[in-house]
Amino acid sequence: MIGADIVDIRRIKSALELGRFKMRVFTKNEQAYAEKQCNPYQSYAAMYAAKEAVAKLSGKGIRGFALTDIEVLHNDMGAPEVVLHGNAQKLFDGKVYVSLSHERDYAFAVASYAFAQVKPIMPGVTVTDGDLELLPRLRFTHKGDYGRVFVIGGNGFMVGAPLITAEAAVRAGVGLTTLCVAQSMLDAYCPRVKEIMLKGLPDESGMICFDEEALSEIATKADVIVIGMGMGANPSLPAILEWLFGNYNGMLVCDADGINALVGSQALCKQNKRCTLVLTPHVGEYQRIQKALGTDSVSESASKIGAVIACKSAYTIISDGITDYSVTSGCAAMAKGGSGDALAGIIGAYLCRTTPLQATALACHHFGRCGEKAAAIKGENAVTASDIIACL
Repeated sequence: MIGADIVDIRRIKSALELGRFKMRVFTKNEQAYAEKQCNPYQSYAAMYAAKEAVAKLSGKGIRGFALTDIEVLHNDMGAPEVVLHGNAQKLFDGKVYVSLSHERDYAFAVASYAFAQVKPIMPGVTVTDGDLELLPRLRFTHKGDYGRVFVIGGNGFMVGAPLITAEAAVRAGVGLTTLCVAQSMLDAYCPRVKEIMLKGLPDESGMICFDEEALSEIATKADVIVIGMGMGANPSLPAILEWLFGNYNGMLVCDADGINALVGSQALCKQNKRCTLVLTPHVGEYQRIQKALGTDSVSESASKIGAVIACKSAYTIISDGITDYSVTSGCAAMAKGGSGDALAGIIGAYLCRTTPLQATALACHHFGRCGEKAAAIKGENAVTASDIIACL
C-alpha cells in the first residue's frame, strides 16, 4: 500500500508568505533544513507533499493529529526519513518510508511502510514461547534497515556495564551499535570492541558531562538510545535526560542510574516528551518510582509517566498504561550484576523492529529463556551476563 501527493510549489510559496502556514505545518527542524537549501520553497513543498502522502497512506486523512506530528527529517546522506509524533504514532505499526522529488513547478512524494518485523503478542496476560517468533531478516536489506542503537553509559569505576549493553544489542540483531563513553575512557574500551563503534563524550574525571552539541549529534542519528548503565551518581545525568526528553525524536531506554536520576526529578512526569520512553527498573528502583508518583500499580505508573515500564523481578510485569503483560521465564542464575545491562541492550535492538510494548515484552521473555539455556550449560552459580548474551 502506498500514499502519494503532488503539490504546486507556487501555491506553497504563497502560503508561506502568509506566515502562519509555516508554523502550523512545519516543525523547527523542517524549517531549519528548508532554509539552508538553494530553493527553500521546493523543499517546503516536497515536505508538505510527504506529509499529505503519509496521511493518505494511513487511509484516514488528516484527522486527529496535526501536520507537525508528521515530521520529515533528512539523514547524513540527505535521504528523507519520517518521524511520527503524538497521535500520528498510532497510525502505523511499522516504519514509514517516503521518496521525494520535484521539478520547477511541482513537488511529488510517495509514502509506504513496512509492517512490524515481529509477530504481535496475542492478547493475554503471560508472554509464551509462541509469542517469540522474530520474522526472518529479509534478503534484500542492509544494516540500516535493522536500526541504529546508541548506548550512553559508564564512568571511571564501572567500565563494563555499557559494554555489556552494547554487546547484547549487537547479538539481538540491531544493524549498527555505537557505544558512547567518557572521552578520557576510550583507551579502556578500544581493545574490547569489535563489531561496536565507539564515541567519546566530554567528561570530568570519567563522568560524562552535559554537552548539547554532542547530544544533538547522537539524537540526529539514533533510532534508539539506551542510557544509564554504570553512570553512577552523575550530576549531569538529570540534565542529559531532560534534554533528550525535549529534543530527541526516537526511542529512549532508561535503565539503572538513569532511573535513579529521574526519581525526584520534574522530568519524570513531563507530559510533552518528544521521545518514546521505556523504563526498566528492578523492584527496588520501581518502588522509588512508585513512591515519587504516588501510584498503586505498574500500569498506573506507566500511564502517569507516559512510558512503557518493565518492572523486573523473578516475574516481570510490563505495561504501557493500557495493556499489561507478565513474563515468567528466567531462573535464579540471572540474579547477578550485568543481567539488567544485557536486557536493556536487547530491548534497544527489538525497539528497532516492532512497537515499544511488544519489543519490551518479547525482549524480557527471550532474555529469560537465554538465562535458562546458560544455566543449563554453565550451572546456576557460574552464569554471567556474557553467558546469557551468548545464548541469544
